[in-house]
Amino acid sequence: MLYAFNSESEWKSLYHLSPKAIKAAREERFYCPVCRSPLQIRAGTKMIPHFAHLPKSGCELAKGGESEKHERGKWTIYKWLQNQGFNVKLEYYLDRIQQRPDIWLKINNKRIAIEYQCAKIPIPHIIKRTASYRKEGIIPFWILGHEHFQRAGPGQIFLNEFTRTFLYYWSSSYHLFFFDPFNESFIHLTHMRPGVGRYTFADIAIHSLKKLTFPHLLSTPESLQNPTKIFLNHWANQWNQNRTIYRKQVNSEERHYRQFLYLKGEHFSLIPSACFLPVKGQIHLGTKPFIWQTRLICDYFIPLPLGSPITFPQKVFTPTPNGYTPDLYQQYLILLAQLNIIEKTGKNIFIKNKEIKFHKRMEDALEDDRRILECLKKLQENNK
Repeated sequence: MLYAFNSESEWKSLYHLSPKAIKAAREERFYCPVCRSPLQIRAGTKMIPHFAHLPKSGCELAKGGESEKHERGKWTIYKWLQNQGFNVKLEYYLDRIQQRPDIWLKINNKRIAIEYQCAKIPIPHIIKRTASYRKEGIIPFWILGHEHFQRAGPGQIFLNEFTRTFLYYWSSSYHLFFFDPFNESFIHLTHMRPGVGRYTFADIAIHSLKKLTFPHLLSTPESLQNPTKIFLNHWANQWNQNRTIYRKQVNSEERHYRQFLYLKGEHFSLIPSACFLPVKGQIHLGTKPFIWQTRLICDYFIPLPLGSPITFPQKVFTPTPNGYTPDLYQQYLILLAQLNIIEKTGKNIFIKNKEIKFHKRMEDALEDDRRILECLKKLQENNK
């Protein structure tokens, strides 16, 4: 941390001090503003002078992952914002909610708490911290350390449960932010679309701080990807693999899914193509799309007679840090309607006008996949 209390309860920092002054400061005692435990001074030729907890500290700040990388990143982002003329403070204590964001930023009437998260901390802590900010009308802006950025291929990354927690949504696009303090650059993901499993497709922009402003960082550029060539080809390959390649080793969730179909007299390789569709809100889930979609169709669609209204249960998600909550099942219904598999007759009213059946032959299943793929391509082209 960059600030601490001294023995006289005065608020002190180190980063602006000369090496001689830092040496003198080592003779003083400093205490954590949260747990009040003693702190040590860490300083050197290649690190920003800062305070750190002693080993085995139980303080929440220590658990949050104090490190040279974190301190360097926090300081670099602070100076970048300060140089743009913003009203910005380091580790500003918010007494009402007893939280101390890494960086406090005020733009006009907007209050922004910037958190630079390098360590992998429990997700409930992140959710609680975010909720506290939002309750006070403060905008939480989470930036992940660059070590959490995992490429999976051109225009592809891996997401896990931890990184999904920091997804933002605005301007019809998901966003995710990373910062590399050593290269002094942001990695900004936009136009994110879910693949299967951990795969996610995104436009990946790397911005040097020298050429970047804060408003530009938050902008949503036009998509650079060719969704037909990259995104839908991934789904077509996944459809084919799911039908033609038997995977003996699967996780417990997929084993239960296979057992679920077996008890209904069906085989997982012959599911309808409508049970394996790319739904935008899927990005929030670790569950493979064919698992939840097949269960919905089997439980809430197939038993209905033709002409019946379709009602799916609610799927509850934790909101994104900026308050967006996707309606995954509603998105799925809309996509089924766009593919002319069901009919939309009013606002949020969907009618079953044809059956969705499991296939009996592999040839029919593969042909159904090709037909649905062509429909998805046309939808993508029309939505450009």
